[in-house]
Amino acid sequence: MARRTQSRFIFEVVENSRIFRHQFFVNGSRRAECNTCENHVPVSEPYNHHWRNDIKNQKSYYIQMGLPEKQILKTIEDQAIEEFILCDGSIAARTNDFLLDAGMDAVPQLLRFLSFGTEKLEATVGFYVDVKKERMYYESSPINIENHLDIGEAVDMIFSMLLEKISNYVLLHHRVPLEACVIRRMKVTVKRFCHSPKANSFSVSKIPLQYRVKNAAECFESANNKSSVELAKLAETYLNQKDQGRPIPATLKVNLYIFRVCNTSKELYAVPYLLHGEDVENTPTFIIQTDVVGGFQGLLEIQNIRKFLREDTKDRVFECRQCQSHFVDRVHLALHKQISCGRNFMVWHMDKDAIELHENCLPLPKEYFKYEWIGLASKRI
Repeated sequence: MARRTQSRFIFEVVENSRIFRHQFFVNGSRRAECNTCENHVPVSEPYNHHWRNDIKNQKSYYIQMGLPEKQILKTIEDQAIEEFILCDGSIAARTNDFLLDAGMDAVPQLLRFLSFGTEKLEATVGFYVDVKKERMYYESSPINIENHLDIGEAVDMIFSMLLEKISNYVLLHHRVPLEACVIRRMKVTVKRFCHSPKANSFSVSKIPLQYRVKNAAECFESANNKSSVELAKLAETYLNQKDQGRPIPATLKVNLYIFRVCNTSKELYAVPYLLHGEDVENTPTFIIQTDVVGGFQGLLEIQNIRKFLREDTKDRVFECRQCQSHFVDRVHLALHKQISCGRNFMVWHMDKDAIELHENCLPLPKEYFKYEWIGLASKRI
């Protein structure tokens, strides 16, 4: 029997404290409690006091964007930079270490930075591969990323499929396993689709893919279905409470939820931020959307909060009808379909001794990115 890992998130009241816990289960039996999620507040405090330090504590998912970082982003926009080269100068030389650091840290960090101020990103990833005496370049098809909380899953899917393609290719044409390949260089191409200047200041981006693909389409109602005055008033009340410490009046019967990410398991989940209505069927309920720096983006009304929060507990496998690949997660299946099962991935054969020359290169500051990214400008300023 395969090990099936699940988790749950609970609030527990002990004496005068309310404790938030994240518990892991294997085949239905509890095995561990997550110590990176657990936190305590007095039972009389509102739920949002559990999440006061989210931006500081969840650095893997929220970034800092001060004046120097905004200037870097402006330079990227002015020079129309869409291609970024990552070399092995700042990552361990072994292929496995390079891929691990690039997939877990370097590429997600770059994409989170580039997602600031955008509605979506269109990202393509390419690996430079040396095998025997040959050099090849493998490139994925583009994938759309419409919420910064989807970046980790999207990068993981592209890396997995690229490595599967490379493995199959070298096994067929060179009769060697993937372990015989050397990968120490990669290119990421990113097209940024920025917010329209005319966009409503309280308009929301799409919710994370995990919540878009679950069977809960009827859970959501576009914020446009609410009057703009009503939404603006609620948003202003929320911002005053958050920024100026003013409590949301108890007379305002509304329930608010936010998204969080577990620092240990990287799971995304929704938790209560404010509960002012016990009648969940009739109390207006909203999910708070935030951007990649933790700034307020808007509110999305949830019509069926129970279904929205409920996990899919059925032990099932999802099959792609096009290629018969199997997945245990709807998100992975949706990403797999978006890149057409990898059918449009490309491979180029290169002269191993060839040297690439690029003009107008922009080295991204290592003190911010930690890795040696080089932006390739398409025009001068």
